[in-house]
Amino acid sequence: MVAGRLRSVDVTLRQLRMIREVAARGTIAAAAESLGYTPSAVSQQLAVLERITGVPVLERVGRGVHLTDAGRELVHHAQVVLTKMEEAQAAIEEVATVPRGNVRLAIFESFASSLMPEVVHRLWESHPKLVVRSVELDPDKALNTLVMGSTDVALVVDYPHAPSPRPRGVERRLLREERFRLVVPADDELSGVVDLADLADRAFVMGSADTSWGRSVLQACREAGFDPDIHHEIDKTPATLQLVAAGAGIALIPDLALTDTPAAVRILDLAEPVARTIEVAYREASLRRPAIRVVLETIVDVAGAVER
Repeated sequence: MVAGRLRSVDVTLRQLRMIREVAARGTIAAAAESLGYTPSAVSQQLAVLERITGVPVLERVGRGVHLTDAGRELVHHAQVVLTKMEEAQAAIEEVATVPRGNVRLAIFESFASSLMPEVVHRLWESHPKLVVRSVELDPDKALNTLVMGSTDVALVVDYPHAPSPRPRGVERRLLREERFRLVVPADDELSGVVDLADLADRAFVMGSADTSWGRSVLQACREAGFDPDIHHEIDKTPATLQLVAAGAGIALIPDLALTDTPAAVRILDLAEPVARTIEVAYREASLRRPAIRVVLETIVDVAGAVER
C-alpha cells in the first residue's frame, strides 16, 4: 500500500470515534474512559489505523498525545463521516414510534444535584426503553464533547461576562436565567443589598479561571473596579459553601447551586445583578432522533423553560 493512501474499507467507525475522542480529550486514557474501552484497546486500534493510513496520526508529548497534521486531517473527515452516520441513525429511528436507545448527557454540578434526578425519573416512567447516561463536566468541556460527538445533549451556561463558544451545527435552547447571590458567614457584618465594589478588600472563595464560573466572577469584579483577593480557588459548590461557613471568605454563587446551604451562612443580593443563563445544547443533526427530542422536552419541562 502506498504510504498515506487510506483504504476506507478497512477503517472502522470505532477507530474514527477513538481518534476523534483522543483529539477532544488529549490523552488515550481519558478517551478510553469516555468510550468504555481500556487504554490498551484504544492504543491497539489507533496503531491499526496508522498501519492503514501509512502515516503517523499521533505523537506523544509528555503524558499526553498530540495529533500530527495527518491526524488532524483525519479527525476533520471523521467528524463528517460520523455526522452522516448520526443523520442515518436519526432517519432510521424516525420510523420507530417508541423512543429507545442510549442518550448521553453532559451535565454540570448544580444541575446534577438539583434537576437531573427529576429528569431521569420522568424519562424512566414514560420511556422505559430509553437509557440515559450522564457525565459531570464543566460546561465549557461539555460543549466540546457535544461537538466531538461523545455526548448527545449538553447542559451549558452562558455569562454576559464570559460568553461560551457558539460552534457550528450546535443548537441551544434557553432554560432559565438566574442571578448570582453573595454568600457570607452567618456572623458577617454585611447585610441588606450589597454593592460589589464594596467587597474589594474582602477574601473570596471562587472557581478557578479555567472554569466559566470563575472567569465570570473575576470579570464582574474587575468591572466593579477591583481584582478579587482569592484566598481559596475551589471549583465545587459544596466545598465553597463550607469554607464560607467557616469564615474563610465570601463567594458569589448562582441560585441553582444554593438549594442546600449550610446553616452558618447568609445569602445577600447584589445591587447590580450578576446573572447567567442555563441552556441545553444539542447537535442539529441529532434532532430528528425521537430519543433526543424526548430528552430535550423533559429537560425543558423540568427546568422551567422561558422565552428568549
